[in-house]
Amino acid sequence: MPGKQVSKANRERIIGTYLTGTKQRVISVQLNIPESTVCDIIKKYKETGSIEPKQRPGRPKTLKKCDTRALKRIIRTDRFSPLGDVTDKFNTSLDITFHYNTVRRYLHDEGLGSYTAKKSPV
Repeated sequence: MPGKQVSKANRERIIGTYLTGTKQRVISVQLNIPESTVCDIIKKYKETGSIEPKQRPGRPKTLKKCDTRALKRIIRTDRFSPLGDVTDKFNTSLDITFHYNTVRRYLHDEGLGSYTAKKSPV
């Protein structure tokens, strides 16, 4: 199972130090990256001449970043509104309609979980 993707800056460092003649094992220790990963990046660079990784598989996200920001803005205006109301407000602002579970998943990914509102003393 593949792990995290190595950042572009680290890929550039790996290739740069490799081209200066440094051994893969030394690069691995210097950058604290597994030796097999360093070897794979160098091998791909030799084959393709590029340091860009292949596109990861999977279905693309349905919401764009600007849509996610709009959803967070709706939540911040009324934090105690139910998920159904939030979904309705969100769907009226877009051309596409989303199921409330989709909205819930995106809110959870943004760190906005569902909580019971605390009753304030009167």
